[in-house]
Amino acid sequence: MSDYLCEELIVNILKRLPPKSLLRFRSLCKKLYSYICSPDFIHIHTFQSQQKLLFRHGSSYKNEEPDFYTFHGEDELPLCLERGYIGMTAVEFPFRRDFCIIGSCNGILCVFDYLEAKCISLWNPSIRRKLTLPDCPHRSFSRVHTGFGFDPITNDYKIVSIHNRSSFVYAMKTGTWCAVASPTPLFHEVLSNACFVNGALHWVVEVEPYFSQSNGIVDICYILTFDLSTHVFGTIALLDTSWETRELTTIQGSLAVISYCMDYREDDDESWIWMRRVDSWSLVFKLKTNQVQGRIYRVLQLTNNGDLLFNIFFEGFHVCKPNIETRSRLVDFSAVSCIDDIVVCVESLQLLDMGTACEVKEKQNLVLDGLEFF
Repeated sequence: MSDYLCEELIVNILKRLPPKSLLRFRSLCKKLYSYICSPDFIHIHTFQSQQKLLFRHGSSYKNEEPDFYTFHGEDELPLCLERGYIGMTAVEFPFRRDFCIIGSCNGILCVFDYLEAKCISLWNPSIRRKLTLPDCPHRSFSRVHTGFGFDPITNDYKIVSIHNRSSFVYAMKTGTWCAVASPTPLFHEVLSNACFVNGALHWVVEVEPYFSQSNGIVDICYILTFDLSTHVFGTIALLDTSWETRELTTIQGSLAVISYCMDYREDDDESWIWMRRVDSWSLVFKLKTNQVQGRIYRVLQLTNNGDLLFNIFFEGFHVCKPNIETRSRLVDFSAVSCIDDIVVCVESLQLLDMGTACEVKEKQNLVLDGLEFF
């Protein structure tokens, strides 16, 4: 092929191809094989890839089918039954239902086992490979204490398990866990899942509640940070500690929080989304919600035009346009399944030379005259 095309043009073509095609092209010649498998190309290809969404679909409890997942671009979201998932390939989720996705970075998803609390795997759904990590030294281990991200200084993927007395970091390059100094001040409870942004992991944590004669029981919360390069903890103050803040996300590459400003005089409250730029917070979105039902508890930035993807209690996932305050609910894959989770990711070749292959099944979804066939 190099006899007809210059090497620079070949590289420009290859880095725009999906991983599935690149895996096939490795068999064309030794030169292509070595180039596609090289760390430099994998790095270039990863940061060239477009952002996608991975939908995890759960089957009803009466249905013994395993969970499965689908990939969607920004213009391929299932917003109506007529088009839905027509022609889309659904792939079997390669873990038990007890596994949950706790982080996503450069096409690698970090997966945590609820039943065996120390079991963590790294999984690339694009090339269907997974890497099982050695057990964390922590005796007490949970998903909210665990974060996953990328260290840009060492070009290494790291997993962090935090505890109020001891914390550990796993580095993929060494394949080992190491202890790090505990954060100061010590926290009492972790309230949010970890959020990775700008080279650091972030959690909402609470210090030990104390009693005040004037205010009664006082809860103090703040954002705990962990720099993946320096392994140093830090803190960020929340806007108003009287608001309930239990979720973090990223919007336009910046850290954002979801807070609830409760009004006990009314039968509702407000969900507020604040974004942090440099050293200040700015309001992104405000939505009137019910105190018990209808709360926003997951937010993903969806498109370049500013649309947001909300997961709302008892209502499922919605695409929202903040400027005109409209929302559309995403439809389910079938009558016996529901969307359990949505993760932002890219298609990449990460983990190509690590771990083991996932043995999974595929299925196609067709919709004709309102009937679904698999």
